[in-house]
Amino acid sequence: MREFFTASTGASATLLGLLFIAIAVEPKSIVGEQSPVESRSRASSAYTALLNTFFISLLGTIGTSGLGFLSVILASVGLANALGIGVNLWRESPRWRSVLSSGVGLLLGSTVVYALELWYGWQTVRDPGNAAQIYALAYLLVAVYALALGRAWELLGAREQGLLRTLFSPRSMDEGRKENRVGDDPE
Repeated sequence: MREFFTASTGASATLLGLLFIAIAVEPKSIVGEQSPVESRSRASSAYTALLNTFFISLLGTIGTSGLGFLSVILASVGLANALGIGVNLWRESPRWRSVLSSGVGLLLGSTVVYALELWYGWQTVRDPGNAAQIYALAYLLVAVYALALGRAWELLGAREQGLLRTLFSPRSMDEGRKENRVGDDPE
């Protein structure tokens, strides 16, 4: 397990550095006061997830005795962050459909992952000698990495191509309407 946590510490530190660089290139458009709430939410989500993996992994390189307590604390921070993102998206989005398109994956994915981390962290606190709980936390770190990388990818402006995005995104609906109008115009 120590090898996993060592590799994870290095990977999360590297990804945190890259996230800082990406934000430093365009700080006003990503985290500035006038930036879209979606950009600020994605940056916050990616940063929180990478800090989560970094500190859990770092403690895991020392030993697993306090891993449960740290996981409970960081999962609580992650859940609070997800709740704050949900509130911000709700306040900033005048229409319910807009909230769905901009934040449902961000909010639900984060909530599920951090709730599971909280559960397994608590199980580790209750039974610190149970290696199965430590392995479950390690697998959850992989899910937290996926969450962080997905948010960072979106933050960089990558276009999402998922089914839910296609169904709920006002942008993709508007693009579809524009394509139909272009094809229907008589020449």
